[in-house]
Amino acid sequence: MARKGPPPKPVPLRVLEGNRSHRPLPVEVPPERGDCSPPEHLSPDAKAVWERLAPELEGKGLLAPRYLDTFELFCTAVVHWRRAERLVQQAGPVIQGRMGEVVSNPAAREFARFGTMVRNLGADFGMSPAALTAMAHANAKLPDAESPARLLG
Repeated sequence: MARKGPPPKPVPLRVLEGNRSHRPLPVEVPPERGDCSPPEHLSPDAKAVWERLAPELEGKGLLAPRYLDTFELFCTAVVHWRRAERLVQQAGPVIQGRMGEVVSNPAAREFARFGTMVRNLGADFGMSPAALTAMAHANAKLPDAESPARLLG
């Protein structure tokens, strides 16, 4: 039987966004901290994506050794998405087919496919405008550790 509704968000992401429902968060075994350096076999372009994003995610507890395979897939998908984008920019979204007819550029389909993959995998790591907005609102509502208002929450 298929699951109804959107997939559940990881607990660290829910904590960063704020628990507006005030329901108890599920007890989740925190990921083991460890080496989150990029694998050696990663392409230079994918490694650049990794090195740009990994430090922030790791600092927020959203990247840990157990998530490295998914993050590797995300970084590789970003590279393929960019390559498909360049091909679409060069040839356009439609091209001339073998028989002279106008057809959809296969690179445009790949651009859309990898874009969807990037968006879905990025959502797992809190990388969307909605996640950023929710995190900003949650952080704005946090009382200062020295403020008496912290006792009211």
